[in-house]
Amino acid sequence: MAEDDGRINYHHGFYAAMKVEFALMGVDLEYEQEIQLGEDPIRLDFLIIKKNPGVILTDPIGEFFEAVNIFEYKSPEDGLSIDDFYKAAGYSFIYKGYDRKVDELHIEDMTLTLVRHAYPRELMKVLVRTGFTVSEHHPGIYRVEGITGLKTQVIVSSRLRDEDYDGLKLIARGCTRDSVVRYMEKTAASRDGIVRTNAGTVLKMCFNINEDLDKQIGGNMRTIQEIFKDAFDATEEKGRQEGINEANERFAADMLRNGEPLDKILRYSRLAEDTIRNLAKSLGVAVV
Repeated sequence: MAEDDGRINYHHGFYAAMKVEFALMGVDLEYEQEIQLGEDPIRLDFLIIKKNPGVILTDPIGEFFEAVNIFEYKSPEDGLSIDDFYKAAGYSFIYKGYDRKVDELHIEDMTLTLVRHAYPRELMKVLVRTGFTVSEHHPGIYRVEGITGLKTQVIVSSRLRDEDYDGLKLIARGCTRDSVVRYMEKTAASRDGIVRTNAGTVLKMCFNINEDLDKQIGGNMRTIQEIFKDAFDATEEKGRQEGINEANERFAADMLRNGEPLDKILRYSRLAEDTIRNLAKSLGVAVV
């Protein structure tokens, strides 16, 4: 599985889990990831789900949606502090106004959702203490009122009901055999390629995080791997390719620091010129 600084890339699993949930509902939504603002890149590791006005969602998360819905996912290894909350809100406001006509994207057409597996107790205390209103709209889903015009909610995946959003619960430690089998049965029954591919990604990540699950699942493990073989293989290939790309970028970074010419870096790193130039900009060195 792809990793970031030695850690599992939980964001990839979160994106896959969300795509599965709405694909199973049969709704047509548009997804964007890793939004970049400006030439000096502010790279936002957000998931943005765009919904057309004619699409009606009635599930506990989707019923909150407007046209543009920004998700900030915090892995189980990361906290969710008041500064994280304000940062996500701030970037949402930047996204609203960046490279658009005045008020082209109305604030009432946007939502912000922050997702974490464990309950962010300290964040909730600070929100209430500083004048925000926090209410549990649905088990595990908390609406936050007080940010001017921006509809905001916090999702605590460990507190969602058993029948809701199984995939979000699987990308954390402590998954049970029953939850995995239930998710497998639900997604394996679908003929939708989006469901199959992304469910395979979620299950693969689940087994990587919960190393004892193989023994709990027993004979079902072979069935899972066979049903989701394409997705499991694609996940392995993606992780392998990301590892190669990371190694090439480290190699290119060393060459940039040593003042090697661009044509030589292109030849030896096998990276695109834009990638090398962006890397040089992030390092604060010139391309020669």
